[in-house]
Amino acid sequence: MEETREHWGNKLGFILAAAGSAVGLGNIWKFPYITGENGGAAFIIIYLLCILLIGLPVLIAEILLGRYAQKGPISTFRNYAKRHKKIWMAAGALFFLTGFIILGYYNVIAGWSMGYVFESLSGHIAGFSSSGDAALHFQKLVSNPLWILFWHFVFVATGGLVVYFGVKNGIERIARLLMPIFFLILIFLVIWGISLDSNGKGLAFLFKPDWSTISFKTVLIALGHAFFTLSVGMGVLLTYGSYLDKNDNILFCGSMIVVLDTLIALMAGLAIFTSVFGMGFNPAEGPGLVFNVLPAVFSMMPGGSLFSLLFFTLLSIAALTSTISILEMLVSTLLDETRFSRHHIVIVVSALIFILGIPAALSFGSWSNIRLFDRTMFDIMDYLSANILLPLGGLLIAVFVAWVMKKSTVLNELYRGISENRGLCRTGNVWFFLLKFVAPVLIVLVFLSITGII
Repeated sequence: MEETREHWGNKLGFILAAAGSAVGLGNIWKFPYITGENGGAAFIIIYLLCILLIGLPVLIAEILLGRYAQKGPISTFRNYAKRHKKIWMAAGALFFLTGFIILGYYNVIAGWSMGYVFESLSGHIAGFSSSGDAALHFQKLVSNPLWILFWHFVFVATGGLVVYFGVKNGIERIARLLMPIFFLILIFLVIWGISLDSNGKGLAFLFKPDWSTISFKTVLIALGHAFFTLSVGMGVLLTYGSYLDKNDNILFCGSMIVVLDTLIALMAGLAIFTSVFGMGFNPAEGPGLVFNVLPAVFSMMPGGSLFSLLFFTLLSIAALTSTISILEMLVSTLLDETRFSRHHIVIVVSALIFILGIPAALSFGSWSNIRLFDRTMFDIMDYLSANILLPLGGLLIAVFVAWVMKKSTVLNELYRGISENRGLCRTGNVWFFLLKFVAPVLIVLVFLSITGII
């Protein structure tokens, strides 16, 4: 018997859960290091423009499609594609595959962050005199199969436990608990970082643009991250949107999610760069900034053990709220397509994700020499999902909503629950234009760039 579809307790619960989905390692881990590599303030300005042009339109479209259909990705495309149903059902299956692959390796990185919480508690992240010492410690940990598989398992089990209890009692409840804690820790770290940056170098780096650092490649990187940071293109927001009340304001909800996601990315950059500059480190350290550099920064600052604990707790919360959203998309899809219960599906899917993640986890140690096209298993999963499947998923959302569905149907759904007026009509038309013409072109441009074609 088909289970009755759950709904969010209220709009705030949805916004916190969806913002938690968007706020992940991309905000705390990736955004600071790509900002550091690409010159700081000028990159941030371009990134914010890209959020408006590509991120927000596709995010609103995905939420809208979910609320309209009240189903997961496969059922949505099967029920509302008037032609080429098999092709669009395959698109829904692509979202499912993308989420599965992402969780296979994302939980590995998330496990590092949780492991580093306990490294901080045990005092192991202390006494580093350089980023080299911190990097050696990190490499020792991730090359230990017992350490990395243990934390991978713990993180998969934690995410599975939350989703096991459903939308209201699991995801919404944990979002209401963790997101305020997340904000408090982040604000505390920002204030502390500013107090360290006596010369204002970190603030100048983030807010004083140097346009000489900008190139066409920089713009493409900003476009790509604007797209990936919001969790669009894999059916997560479609699934979360399907739990929305029909009278909730999608424009407001979507805008709030983007504002919170962008604000958190900027605050994370502020906390990290003021600390890095304040302690005399290099901001352009690349992907190793969080695990190779920040532990050394914390070791050298007063009260560093406490700030290390707070930071990696922050990182773990960000990772958890993202992983449960992807897991919920997988579970919701199978609830729509099978007769199994939520509880059985969560257990089976979580087990499969753990197994899928084993090759990715071991890619940093005993399996590091197992390569395909000169990439480890972790690199393959990362490249396939981030560089191919996510852009393709975002493009499919934009095309389906703006080209397959009727414009009148789309705008009616957008305006549902809102008092229609001229200003709103203009906003809706601008959004539809961006979704139909601008976003697809920019997504294709991102795709061509990250695959090396341009």
